[in-house]
Amino acid sequence: MRILFDANVMVSAIVTRGLSFDVIKDSVYKHEVFYTDYLLGEIKEILAGKFFLSEKIAENAVRLLKKYFIKGKTSRTVDKICRDPGDDQVLADAAANKIEILISADKDLSVLKKYKGIKIILPRDYWKL
Repeated sequence: MRILFDANVMVSAIVTRGLSFDVIKDSVYKHEVFYTDYLLGEIKEILAGKFFLSEKIAENAVRLLKKYFIKGKTSRTVDKICRDPGDDQVLADAAANKIEILISADKDLSVLKKYKGIKIILPRDYWKL
């Protein structure tokens, strides 16, 4: 399966090493897991801004993601669907990379449940796949 994790799930995995970490770890070995430059930028911004981590720590986290994930493309065409343009970009990137499962804890995304054939699930629902 082709999987894309939203930035909030990846940040949670990096910071807490809880459920999101377990889901990402399992999916890397069983599926094709993608990242985009847009998502990496969002991750670095959240780690530095919300969690006050140094640029070096954020860069190390991004380097690790790049090592285990497949680089996808960031879409130039973005439909306005959500109230947050960042969520629209994530959806556009998922569609551009033919993602089958988008894993997000963002309520604006998870409420959609599906977008252009892409199933949108919470991290805890990964175990039901």
